[in-house]
Formats: sequence, C-alpha cells, structure tokens
Amino acid sequence: MAFKDIQGQDLVVQFLKNSIKNNYLSHAYLFIGPKGVGKETTALAFAQGLNCLEYDYLGDSCNKCISCRKFLGGNQPDINIIKPSGLSIKIDQIRELKNKAFYKSYESKYKVIIIDDAHLLTDQASNSLLKILEEPPQNTIFILVTPEPQQLLETINSRCQQVNFNYLSDEIVSLILREKYPEYEQGAVISKFARGSVGEAIEMLNQGDVLENRDNILSFLNNLEDMSIERLLAFAEKWDKDREGVKSFLEIAQIWFRDHLVWKVTGEEMLVINQDYLKQIKTGKYTLDRINRILQILHSSSSALKYNVNPRLILEIMLLKIKKG
Repeated sequence: MAFKDIQGQDLVVQFLKNSIKNNYLSHAYLFIGPKGVGKETTALAFAQGLNCLEYDYLGDSCNKCISCRKFLGGNQPDINIIKPSGLSIKIDQIRELKNKAFYKSYESKYKVIIIDDAHLLTDQASNSLLKILEEPPQNTIFILVTPEPQQLLETINSRCQQVNFNYLSDEIVSLILREKYPEYEQGAVISKFARGSVGEAIEMLNQGDVLENRDNILSFLNNLEDMSIERLLAFAEKWDKDREGVKSFLEIAQIWFRDHLVWKVTGEEMLVINQDYLKQIKTGKYTLDRINRILQILHSSSSALKYNVNPRLILEIMLLKIKKG
C-alpha cells in the first residue's frame, strides 16, 4: 500500500511524504475525517513508508524490499493495528499494546501502532493510552484514526499531530468504484449518493438493491398527493419497527427534495444528485415554499428517529404532514 495508491487526499499524502523525507516526525498522529475517505488506508501507507528500505531513493514505498514484503504479507512485526473488540477498545488491549510499544523494534526503523476507531476507547483505555503518549517510547509512532475526535480525551488530542481528511469528489468516488467493481454500471449514480465517502458507496453496493429501493420510494412520493389515507397508512405499516428502513427512506427523500430545491434556486444540472431523474426534477410541481416545508418535516422526522420513537409512527406522521402540504 504505497502513497501512490491513495486517491483524492493529495494534501495529506504530500504532508506525510515530506515528513518522512525530512525526518520531521511526530510521536503521535490523529487522522481526522469522515468515514470512508481513506484514513485507514493512508495510515497503512504511512506505516509502510516509514520502514521501507528504499523510501529515501524512491520517495515512496517500493513494495519489494523485505520490510514492504512482510508488510504486504501481513507479518511485519513492528506494525501493529488495534481495532475495537466488540463495541469498544478495552483496557486489556492497551495494556498489551503498552508491552509491545516499549520493546525494541525487531528489525525496522520505527514501531508503528495504528489505533482504528480511536473514539471507541473506554475511559480506562483512554487514560492508559494517555500515559503512554505522555512518555512515548523511542522510535515508536502512534496513529489514531477517528471520524469523531471530540469523543477523545482533550489531553490525547493535544498530544497528537492532527491530520485532516476531506470528503472525496464524486469523480474520485466513481473512479474508485469502477476500479473495484468494473461490472457495476451504476457507480456514477451511487457515487453521488455516497456524498464523498467510498466506504458509504461500497456499503450501498453491497446492499445490492439501493437504486431499486430509491426508485420505489421516489415513485411513492410522486404519487403521494393522489393517494388515499388508507393506502398511505398501509404503506407505512410495512415499515413497522424497521428503523434502518425508515432511516433509508428519510435519507432518500431528503436528497430528492434537496435536488428540487437546488434546481429551483440555481438551475445547475451538475449539482443534482439524482442525475438519472433530471427530467422529473426540472418539471417538478413543487414550489420553493413547499419544498422548504417538506425538508423541515423530513429533518424533524430524522431527529425523532434517533430517539426511541416507533419508526412506523414517525413515517405515518411525516407522510400525513407532507400530503396535507
């Protein structure tokens, strides 16, 4: 996993490459950014580059030296990855990490310890990690990866060099999808829905029926005004206790009415997410005032779903409000 394999995070990659080249390294880094934009992949590329025997000559990992081969084979003893055990990273994992961190490296220039989803550290684990960061072992580099740095102890944040990752462009997401899934023809549309996250796009593809589900929901919304109350309630009944299904419904509906709003205000086709529905959006019957009211209803429904409210009830109330205008 060389730096050249990282797409869409050019500033981050250049910063890390320069850090290795100039030997200007921090003992701890905090990789911050949305899910699915390459934080973990970049952490691995950084770890490999730090110990590549040909890095100074090539300016990137060679994938051929003994360190790179061991890394790519998953048996580089000086690179350790900590992931949540269940729903959290526990104190025992940090204690084991502490033992490894203070041993001299086997054969590499640096020991690299990557802590994935670092915001899931328990309180005990956080305090234990903080003690290590306060007096870090020599030639050991920590990389904490998280989309939620605010969940970490402020004292941990302050001891790390922050590296910020951005959302990827639709073009980059679409390109990566084409490379990973060349047989899938709807990558461009999915990349719009993923809103800058390759991880989100891949999750959608793995679900298999995302676009079919979207088509069914949009068809329902377009016929909502002419629908009887009985039919509307029967539709909502199908989603009884299906919290994830209602969440997906709300997300698709929000994007749909957001597209109508964007088109009404800007007239810019490229800003529309549902590109394959451009004709329907351009000829849409919704007024700006109505679109804004519907978006407010959808937003309040999404907020209610975060609490222990019956998802079917949320859907019923939302649809009745939209129908009444």
